[in-house]
Amino acid sequence: TASASVAPWPHPDMAVVAMCPRGHVLAPKEVTGGFFGFAKHHCSDCRRQINIGDVRWSCSGCSFHCCTSCTPDRIPEPPEPPPQPDVCRTSSVDGRPLCKFGEMCYNHDPEHRKKVCHPEVEEGTTVGMRLACKFGSGCYRKNNGHLEQYVHPGDRNYRIGLVTYKTGQRPEFESLWQLFQYHDPDESGHLSKEEFAGVLQSCQHLTDTNSGEGIDAVPELDAAWVDAQGPLHGYINFRQFVSWTKEFLELDFPLGLDGGAKTRPCRFRGLSEGGSRCSCPAFQAASGSSALCECGHKASLHRSDFSQRTFTQFIEEGSIVSHWTSGVEGLVRVEDSDVLDHLQQMLNASHKPAPDNWTRDRGCSMHAVNGCSASCASRNRVAVPSGYRLMSAYRNQNQDLWQKYSLVRTAIAEEVARDCEVPHELRTVVTSGRRLEGELDESVNEWHLFHGTSPSKCKSICASNFRLALAGKGATWKDPGKDFGIPLYGYGVYLAERITKADEYSEKLPPEGLDADPVISAEADQEVFTVLLCRVLGGRTNVVTTNEIEVDKLRKDVFEGSYNSVFGDRVISLGKPYREVVVYDKDQVYPEFLLAYTRCYD
Repeated sequence: TASASVAPWPHPDMAVVAMCPRGHVLAPKEVTGGFFGFAKHHCSDCRRQINIGDVRWSCSGCSFHCCTSCTPDRIPEPPEPPPQPDVCRTSSVDGRPLCKFGEMCYNHDPEHRKKVCHPEVEEGTTVGMRLACKFGSGCYRKNNGHLEQYVHPGDRNYRIGLVTYKTGQRPEFESLWQLFQYHDPDESGHLSKEEFAGVLQSCQHLTDTNSGEGIDAVPELDAAWVDAQGPLHGYINFRQFVSWTKEFLELDFPLGLDGGAKTRPCRFRGLSEGGSRCSCPAFQAASGSSALCECGHKASLHRSDFSQRTFTQFIEEGSIVSHWTSGVEGLVRVEDSDVLDHLQQMLNASHKPAPDNWTRDRGCSMHAVNGCSASCASRNRVAVPSGYRLMSAYRNQNQDLWQKYSLVRTAIAEEVARDCEVPHELRTVVTSGRRLEGELDESVNEWHLFHGTSPSKCKSICASNFRLALAGKGATWKDPGKDFGIPLYGYGVYLAERITKADEYSEKLPPEGLDADPVISAEADQEVFTVLLCRVLGGRTNVVTTNEIEVDKLRKDVFEGSYNSVFGDRVISLGKPYREVVVYDKDQVYPEFLLAYTRCYD
C-alpha cells in the first residue's frame, strides 16, 4: 500500500496525513475505472497515469490526485516531539545524583538532602544540562516553548557543564566573549589552565571574520599558557585571552561586548548562504516574554554595533582619549588650572584629620617602620600631617595600559549586569562625585583611589603597571629578619580612598628630582613626595568588615567566583581609621595621575 513507503511517523497519537498544495487532506482510494471501467487519472506531481488496481491519493475539494510514489512528498514535516524536562535527571552540576521526585520529594532527612540534589528547591543550585538547538545562531523558531527546551549560542547557560549536543554537533561561537564564557562555567571572569585547555580545542573550529580562514595549527597547551600570561596569576582574564588570540592565533574575531550600548539591532540571518538579515533596529521585549523580541527573535541575537567590533577596531577606536595631549606618550605635565584645582580639592577632601588617623605603617619616631614592636611604634608615633599641598601633577598617557584597562572595564560591565546569587552593590568612596578628566563608570564601581610609593616606582608603574611579584615587600608590616610580609588581604594591589593612608607609603623626591620626561623637580626648601591617583575597577566587590580573614578564599572568590575585588571596610565594625580596596588583577587599575605634593603640619 501507499503508506508502506512512508517513513515511520514519530507521533503514534497523531494521524499520518498527506496534503494537497492547498492544504486539503488527501484520501486513499483504489482506482477502479469508474462505473464503466474507463475513467483514468494522472498524478498531479509526476504526470504519470495511475492504472486500475493502484492506489491514488485524491483531494475531493480541488481534484488533486497523487500516485503512491509521490505521496510521501506530500506528508508535511512532523512537529517537534513534545517538550521534555530541561533538567538532565542523571546528575547535577556538583556531581550529586538528582532526586527522581524533584520538588515533590517528601524526604527531608539531612543525609538524603546531602547525597541527592533537588535543583528545584535548593537555593543557588544550577539546574542540569539542556540540549543545544541544532540550528544554533540560525534558529528560526519563535516561541517560548522552544527557548525553554533548547539552548542557543549567546544564552547565559550555553556553557560547558550546562549544555549537551547531539552526535556530530559542535559548540558554535559568534564572538570571543561567547567563547570565553563557554569555558568559564562558574562565571568568574577568569580561566584556569584546565579551562584554557578547552579553549584550545574550540579554537580549532573558529574562522577569522575578515579572511574567512580557519586556524592552521593550535599551539601546545604549556606554551600557549605562558604566551597568554597564565603563570602570572594562575588564571587569565578576558583581556589576556583576547590579546593572545590576536597575537598568537592571528584571529580577528568580534569581541562580543556591548559596552552598555542602548541600541541592539537584531543579527538574525537565514540559514541559506547570503540569507537576508532581520530588519529589527532594536530589541523590544515581546508581550509576556523577556527572552523574545517583538520581531520574534531571541534577545541574545540582538547585539550592538559596539559588540561586533574586532580587537583591532577596539584598539583603533579606544586609542583616542579626548582630553589627552595629542601625539604625546608617557607623563605629561598638567597645566589646566581647573584640573589642578580639582586635584587639590581631592587631596583636601580625602585627608583624615586627627585624632584617629595614625597606623603602625606610618612608623615609630625612634625606629621608623618595621624597626620595633607594634607597642613601641604606638607609644612613639610619627606625626601625621594636617594636610597636603599639591605642587605639580602629571597625566599618564599610556595607550597600552589604557586599552587593557578599557577592555577589562567593558568585560566587568557585562559580568555585573547579569543576575547573580552574589548581589552587585554600588559603593562610594570619599573621592566619589569629584570630577576630573573623563567620566567614571559608577555602575561598575569605578573609583579614583590613591597608591603611595617611591618616586621611581611611581614612574615605573605609570610605564608598565603594577608588579604583583613585589606585593608585601614595601611598607607592609614584616616579622623581624623577613624581606616580605603577608598583607592583610593577601598579595594584590592595595589602594586607599584617603591620601592620609596612601601617604604612609610615599617617599620623598631626591634632591636632584626624578629623571622623567618632563623632569619632576624637588623644591629647594621643602620635602616633596609622590603618590599615584588611579582609576580602579571594583566591579562586584567583596566587602570584608571583620578581622576573620581567609586570604586564600578571598583570592579564590575572585578568580573562581563572582567577585572582582575586595573592599576592606574595618571602620564601622572594628573602629579602624581607614578603608582599603584590593584587586588581584593589575588590569583593573590604570595609574592616571602622578602627583607631587608636600606635607603640611600645624
